[in-house]
Amino acid sequence: MGRPSLTTHVAVRATALLGSALALALVTGCGGGESSGKPALAAAIGVNSGPPATLKQLATKTGCEKPQVQTDAEELRQGVCKTDKGQYTVTTFSTDKGKAAWLEEAKKWGGNYLVGTRWVIAGNDPGVLQGFSEKVGGNIETSAP
Repeated sequence: MGRPSLTTHVAVRATALLGSALALALVTGCGGGESSGKPALAAAIGVNSGPPATLKQLATKTGCEKPQVQTDAEELRQGVCKTDKGQYTVTTFSTDKGKAAWLEEAKKWGGNYLVGTRWVIAGNDPGVLQGFSEKVGGNIETSAP
C-alpha cells in the first residue's frame, strides 16, 4: 500500500474543514433559512417547538381582539381584522401543503404576505406586516399581479 497522495490528503482535510464549518453555522444560528424563532439546529433537523399558532393567537398578538371569521373549515380558518393599523386577513392552515397551495393562488393577485408555520397574514402595508413579524415571527413575501 503506500502513503496517500498529497492531493488525497488535501481533499480529506478540506472536506473535514467544510463539515466543521457547516456544523458550527448550524449550532450558532448562522445557517440562514426561515426566521421562525427556533434555534437554527432545531430548524435544520426538523424539530417542532410546538403546534402552529391559532387564528385567535395571531389576531391577538397583532392587536385584533375579535377577528371576523370568514371561513371556518377543516383545512383552513380565515378571519378579517380591522385595527388602527389597518385591515388585514389572518389565515391558518391544517397542513403545510394547504398553506403552500393557498399562497401560490393568492400571489397570482399580488399583495404582501407575512408567512409563518401553517399561517399567513395578508395586508396592504408591508410596514405593518414588518411590525407584526416582530411579534409573531414569519417572513414577508411580496408579489405583483
